[in-house]
Amino acid sequence: MFGCKEYKFYLDISNEDLIHVYQGSIHKLRAKTTSNLVIELDANHLRRFTTRSGIKGWFVLTTTNQNKFISLEKIG
Repeated sequence: MFGCKEYKFYLDISNEDLIHVYQGSIHKLRAKTTSNLVIELDANHLRRFTTRSGIKGWFVLTTTNQNKFISLEKIG
């Protein structure tokens, strides 16, 4: 996408760890990208990827050049 940035990363968050997100004590999550950058995500963007076992898989975060959220997709 023109004028955007993409960050690829892997998450493996257990259901037990997600309880803190759903209880509201954690609002942001950090992940290391494949290019070794650390990104910070609003935890609400991950809710649709939650399963009974937690969140696990490869994701691509797309932002504007000013690092404003555009989309988050699970790719594997």
